[in-house]
Amino acid sequence: MPVSFDVITPVPSPEQLQLQAQRQSDRRRRQQRLSDERRQQLLDTAWLLWQEVGAAGFNMRQLGHRAGYTAGALYAYFPGRDAILSALQQRVVLELGARVSEVKAPKTRRDNATPAHGPAVLARGLFIDRSLAWWSCLAGDAQRLQLVLHGGHGLEDSEGLGAGSASRLLARLADALQPCLEALNASGLPADVAQQVHDEVLAYGLGLLVLQGPGRTGGRAALETRFVQSLHRWLDVALASALAGAAGDPGQGDLFGNG
Repeated sequence: MPVSFDVITPVPSPEQLQLQAQRQSDRRRRQQRLSDERRQQLLDTAWLLWQEVGAAGFNMRQLGHRAGYTAGALYAYFPGRDAILSALQQRVVLELGARVSEVKAPKTRRDNATPAHGPAVLARGLFIDRSLAWWSCLAGDAQRLQLVLHGGHGLEDSEGLGAGSASRLLARLADALQPCLEALNASGLPADVAQQVHDEVLAYGLGLLVLQGPGRTGGRAALETRFVQSLHRWLDVALASALAGAAGDPGQGDLFGNG
């Protein structure tokens, strides 16, 4: 007598199906966690290699040798050299954001604020301190500077940043350096003006770093002084323009005092 296949095939209960799905989900999470850990280990090794050899010597073969992988095995974690450098760039940008977040207005200044040194003035000083924090961090580390300026694009191009990579970099920095924007908002600037100043200061600061160059350190002190002085003038102009606009005067000053 023929026997139905269903009769001899165990049919999992709903509880067994749920347990099976949970085990599969747990396995995928473990695999993803292991993959993420290996990616971070590769990035740690990549950063050490970058600090040693810079752009000229950084390649997948050298990274694989340092990390104990074949060059081909690295592609299971990153699609290529540029992707690794882009991830390292993002890591440095986040470090800059953390550095800026650590800069607080001195407690004595907060507690002893006077009308001449009220919250708006303290916020202005905080913005300058925070801007100087990220700028100095890059100016004092040639490898970080080169990585942030170029990421995974055009590392051997002496012309510097291309338009596309520059806009991506500014977007990443603007997002990570939100504490600078928060200080600007507290300084009395309208939100749209604060955002504009924030973006322009990023572009200006990076421009000075490009002028310095990854391998030049002799003019750092002069450039830092120039950066801080320009920020003061920038804020003077922005605040004066905001006050004039509130009074119905559309006049616009000149950042560098040339007009």
